[in-house]
Amino acid sequence: MNTLLLPLSNFNGSELDNHLEYLRKTRNDSKHYMTRFRGKINPEMQKSWYSNISEKINPYIFIVEEHGVVFYPVGYGTINIEGDSAMVTGVISQSERGKGFGRELFSALAKEANNMAEKVSLEVLETNTTGIILYESLGFIETNRDHDVITMELKK
Repeated sequence: MNTLLLPLSNFNGSELDNHLEYLRKTRNDSKHYMTRFRGKINPEMQKSWYSNISEKINPYIFIVEEHGVVFYPVGYGTINIEGDSAMVTGVISQSERGKGFGRELFSALAKEANNMAEKVSLEVLETNTTGIILYESLGFIETNRDHDVITMELKK
């Protein structure tokens, strides 16, 4: 079993629509982990977001490949370039958590973001202790705390 982090820009037509719908549903199922907009996203909002996306935001679908023929999404991520920094975000589907995919997703996002910017950071809610432990194990350290949101930066 292999995992692949694929840019959404690689897709079009119904395949892109299916991935965008997967992102929307997965994000809505995990909205209580979001550090910024925590509301529900409807299909129109999702389509508008993607059709108006800034060149500085790079969305990815995180896919598992089994036996070279079976491909299915287990999560998604984004890399948002802000000056000399890349802010990464990601979510693993609820049904796929606890299988190591979060580690693989954030490792892949951090590696990709390192190619785009000098600094790599992320935000996490202070109540998301599982996420904090994961990010620390990947080399992220806390750099700021604003109310319930912790900003972490990848150590070089």
